[in-house]
Amino acid sequence: MNLSITDDNFILDYQDLNLDDFYGIDVYVQSMFKGNIDRASHLILLPRNSDIQTTYSKIKKLFIDNYSLELSKDQSAEALLKDSEDEFTKFEIFTERAASIRNNDISQEELNDFSSSLSTFHRTLKPYQLLAAHHLAFSQNACNFSVPGSGKTTTVLAAYHYLKNTEAISNKHVDKILIVGPLSSFLAWKEEYKECYGRYPEVLEIYGKAKRVNIENSLFISNVKEEVVLINYQSLDSYKDVLTRFLKENDTMVVLDEAHKIKKVGDGLWSNAALELSKFAKSRVVLTGTPAANSYVDLFNLYKFIWPHHNVIGYSPGQLANMGLSEDDYRINSLVSNISPFYIRVRKSDLGLPEATFHVPTTVSMGTVQRKIYNAIAENTISSLERGNGYTKSLLKSRLIRLRQAATNPELLNKSLSDYYDNMDGDFFEKVDLTDEIDVQDDIRDLIKNYSQHEVPAKFLEVTKLIKSLIEKGEKALVWAEFVGNIEGLSTYLQSQGIDSRLLYGGVDKDEREQIIKEFHEPESAFRVIIANPHAVGESISLHKACHNAIYLEQSYNAGTFMQSKDRIHRVGLEPNDHTDYFFLHTTDSIDNQVHASVNEKEKRMLELIEKEEIPLLSKNADFLEDTEDDIKKIIRGYYASQPTLV
Repeated sequence: MNLSITDDNFILDYQDLNLDDFYGIDVYVQSMFKGNIDRASHLILLPRNSDIQTTYSKIKKLFIDNYSLELSKDQSAEALLKDSEDEFTKFEIFTERAASIRNNDISQEELNDFSSSLSTFHRTLKPYQLLAAHHLAFSQNACNFSVPGSGKTTTVLAAYHYLKNTEAISNKHVDKILIVGPLSSFLAWKEEYKECYGRYPEVLEIYGKAKRVNIENSLFISNVKEEVVLINYQSLDSYKDVLTRFLKENDTMVVLDEAHKIKKVGDGLWSNAALELSKFAKSRVVLTGTPAANSYVDLFNLYKFIWPHHNVIGYSPGQLANMGLSEDDYRINSLVSNISPFYIRVRKSDLGLPEATFHVPTTVSMGTVQRKIYNAIAENTISSLERGNGYTKSLLKSRLIRLRQAATNPELLNKSLSDYYDNMDGDFFEKVDLTDEIDVQDDIRDLIKNYSQHEVPAKFLEVTKLIKSLIEKGEKALVWAEFVGNIEGLSTYLQSQGIDSRLLYGGVDKDEREQIIKEFHEPESAFRVIIANPHAVGESISLHKACHNAIYLEQSYNAGTFMQSKDRIHRVGLEPNDHTDYFFLHTTDSIDNQVHASVNEKEKRMLELIEKEEIPLLSKNADFLEDTEDDIKKIIRGYYASQPTLV
């Protein structure tokens, strides 16, 4: 195959080849290059753009690496591509070196030298963090796919420290760090910086409440005083031009925290803005514990971000979307081989954390009124589930939610489900339209309407006893609740019992959240209890230094959210003698037991997949995230098993 280049196209002449022998070539030419094949002339035409190096790199990946073809160049192409060939060779050598570090195929002396360069860094890195920091410092552009709670922030700051202390004229030198992340991550970065440097950084925060004129005044000067710039994903597109100018004038490391938020390919505002900014960064870092939750397509933007001028991933979004549909897809090994030199992944089993205690769920009897309401809701729900084929997914899901609400606090049945998803964030849920319909008799409807006048929910009474016992021992507690109504209702009840608490959920302002977390870490904080929603604050916050007790007032079927919530207090930084306890509250003869059993089973399988697979694809097991037919069968069986004991 001969290559020539015109002002408009790369032209591949395939006179002696039968293209039918090359599976998928038409699709690849169109999807990777927006090119076309002229079969009459035996020519493949690939549009030329200003970035000849990237296009040529993609040509080599497809035709040489993928199809094992020989590629010759005419004289004009040879001249044009000489620099690209040299760059390609250098990058191959660079990639091999990055892979060696990543695989710990380096001498102890080299690792000791790197460790010595961090002598003024206040944190002592664990071995896997040291290796990851060295890998990032060498490559400058890398992904960290380690599990939550493994210390990714510290690792990044260690690499940043190394690069910052290289000579100013070095092509590695950086002296600013721009972090893109959810609002909940802002405090964690500031606190981690303080732990690593012994002081808080000069920081500029960009998000909805920030005044644009103040941002521009800070960034549009020759000597920007702030070392750290924090921006949330929602603000990225509107400040893209401002940040582009900042990056052009400052040697900056750009970090995408919870980077799965830019997985949308092609028309995502956040992802497009991040990819534009990446071109002007000196160093690029991707952090996410869920690199490919739904499809291998989720990896595309991550690698396009860290290497905007190299086609590291080697596959188009269309190809990535089809990978994994069959168990023996040979391309998956090729994909992992392509990307592995530029990512580090630490598994939960690598952390060496002190073992946590999962207490047997505490079962409490419902009050008389709650039992009547729950039985009526349960009978109606089971009837719907048994006739499931005649009901929409929306109605079935709505009734399951109502059953879970009735098991904890029937007062919630008075509230609409319209805001159910408002406090949810991340990849770990599927939205469907919900209905407020509750089909019960008028006497039960009256009990629901006036429930708060009849009794206090049994779980509220029990969790109060548990919290009091923990406080008496000088400990603090984190209570997880699925429904905002229960977060607010429990807080009000605790207050009536002389227990002060603070709330963390979607409706709490960022500044207030940060103040709550800071104060909670104070040994003599005014409150010793936080009540939180796992869907809203299940990621990016760390409470393990202040609290070792998590209480689950209620649970959903979502194993991903459950795992993230547990990691808030069980993560790197625990002392060997720290003891972490998880408590669960269930009402007798209710859906609670089935939900608890299902989510634990899902979590077990999810962990097995995450530990086993190099790049775990959670969509292979979509039931990790939602209620399934098996869950529904368990609910029906549990309902009938409990019938003899119902009041």
